[in-house]
Amino acid sequence: MTIERLDFSTLETLWQQYGRIWKWDNPFITPPWLKAWHRVFGDGKEALLTLVSNGGSPIGIAPLMVEGATARIIGSADLCDTGDVAVAPDEEQRFFTGLFDFLESRQITRLVLEPVRPDSIVYSLARSAEITKRWRCSITPLSHSLEMELPGSWQEYLDRLSAKQRHEVRRKLRRLHESGDIVIGDLGGAAEIDAAMNQFVQLFRLSRKDKAAFMTEERERFFRLLAAELAAAGMLRLQGMSIGEAPAAMVFCIEHAKNLYLYNNSYNPRFRTTSIGLMSKVLSIRAAIEANLANYDFLGGTERYKYQLGGKEITLYSCVFECLSCRREREAES
Repeated sequence: MTIERLDFSTLETLWQQYGRIWKWDNPFITPPWLKAWHRVFGDGKEALLTLVSNGGSPIGIAPLMVEGATARIIGSADLCDTGDVAVAPDEEQRFFTGLFDFLESRQITRLVLEPVRPDSIVYSLARSAEITKRWRCSITPLSHSLEMELPGSWQEYLDRLSAKQRHEVRRKLRRLHESGDIVIGDLGGAAEIDAAMNQFVQLFRLSRKDKAAFMTEERERFFRLLAAELAAAGMLRLQGMSIGEAPAAMVFCIEHAKNLYLYNNSYNPRFRTTSIGLMSKVLSIRAAIEANLANYDFLGGTERYKYQLGGKEITLYSCVFECLSCRREREAES
């Protein structure tokens, strides 16, 4: 096996070549996401985009960053909901063997992969028989996320809800439409992204005090860069809503591998009495159904509305690998 260290440009080329063949269905390990995050927050964090090949053929990529003797998935808990690696079918064991050998050669003795989904490559391998005798893995429940499989029609979705929630959704949608002329549109095109993100950031800071505090200048730069990268890749779904002439709400979603991910939203508090924040998410779900997508992912957090709108809870895990032989070698030297 051979190991190569990639730059982001080469990573994007490989994504275009293998993205539909490998298990590469996590949006948080795609080049648009990784590039945006590392460009804004990567100072002092060495990017280690690791490609493992077998017999000259690429079999997998680990998008890592390194601090001291610890490697972890590129990203941060405040902005990145899940992580994973991208690997060719049936090559998981060989990939991790090559990856661990490479990390040892660089004197990296700890690999932190979190949070990961229960259907991720990382979690599946961590729970399997011992990957290598030289590394040990500890698995810890970390947090929760909610998602749902999308039905074939809006009526089917409503029928899934409890009688109470179905009544509430219909009542609030009716009240929303009674508040004025509603215009809903996708503002995620590359040509209009700057103006759309100006509106998104402005509404985000108006929404609530905690959102205003969250949207620092650094995070604003990240959101703008991420939106541009996603739009260029055809993955951005930025749904805007206006009532009359006034901007009312925006929903920032990522579309990838037939899934829609609810990344964040913003709204105009002037329309709070119409439940505009919740209804903008409901309309995002309806748009995903109409686009024939397979799943709607509310991402991390257990906010009440996610359950009310049909989300099903899954557990996210921390998988920490430690090099046992490296520890023994250090102890022998001391």
